[in-house]
Amino acid sequence: MERHEFLKSLGLGVAMVCGGACLSACGGDDTSTPNNTTPTPSPNPGTGNTVSIDIPSKLANIGDQTTMNGVLFFRLSAGNTSASFVATEALCPHQSGQLRWLNNQSKIQCQLHQAEYTSSGTVTQGPQNSQGSTRTLKIYTTTISGNTITATVV
Repeated sequence: MERHEFLKSLGLGVAMVCGGACLSACGGDDTSTPNNTTPTPSPNPGTGNTVSIDIPSKLANIGDQTTMNGVLFFRLSAGNTSASFVATEALCPHQSGQLRWLNNQSKIQCQLHQAEYTSSGTVTQGPQNSQGSTRTLKIYTTTISGNTITATVV
């Protein structure tokens, strides 16, 4: 086989493989409508929902925290009144990093870019090492019934 014949057959083989891959990718009969919405970080509690947790098993001590269904709960003080607890969104509004309550520093901090918030959700420091900004955190209303705290997500 001469060089030019070899190259010609190689070129045809490559074209057939590429063409077949292209046609099979384009040839589906998917009739679903495209999803043009921005994905919501998971977990997302939605709106109008409630999220409940057991206080003695999850928030027994001052500084304890837990995340359930997209809500970060933490204990600020002793006693089982709503004022002793905070419930906020669990993901940072900047780029969906996990939020953590730092009790010894009395602040909420994003674990991704270190944005910081007060326990009332006010921004005290924007994200580091990025050009982005953030917004005030959503703080959810809580109610206590027996040993259960419930946050209403709005």
